[in-house]
Amino acid sequence: MTAERVLGLVGALEGLGVWVDGGWGVDALVGRQTRVHGDLDLGVVRDELERVVGVLNRLGYEVTDARYPDVTLQLTHVAEGHRVDLHPSTAVDGGTEQVDFDGDVRVIPPAVEGWIGGVKVRCMPVEAQRRARQGYVLRAQDHHDLRLLDALEQD
Repeated sequence: MTAERVLGLVGALEGLGVWVDGGWGVDALVGRQTRVHGDLDLGVVRDELERVVGVLNRLGYEVTDARYPDVTLQLTHVAEGHRVDLHPSTAVDGGTEQVDFDGDVRVIPPAVEGWIGGVKVRCMPVEAQRRARQGYVLRAQDHHDLRLLDALEQD
């Protein structure tokens, strides 16, 4: 997925409770694209989930995986095949609560400022990005992202 596509989607969802998560979220924290991304992960406030899915439907995305609706909802662009993964969470004081695949609930601090293609976006903070890369076998891109998060924490 390209930075232009990400910015188009984020722009279309402006005003809704979403933030950039996953690999694009790490790149937003760094302030530049550091690797190729196969999808876009977005955190979304659960109360806004239906509206976010509606916007994405109008942009050509269909739900392609709804097996774990409390954890993630996957949509794929019908014509172009790229994917958006939505990660719903519930608004609470001090951030949001998100359920993981084991049923554990974790608090995610409020979104912070990041940059994609020179445009300011809301993204998941460093500590939450790091926690999101626990509990599964890490892939090459996860190790890449963790090195970037390490460097951000040292700055």
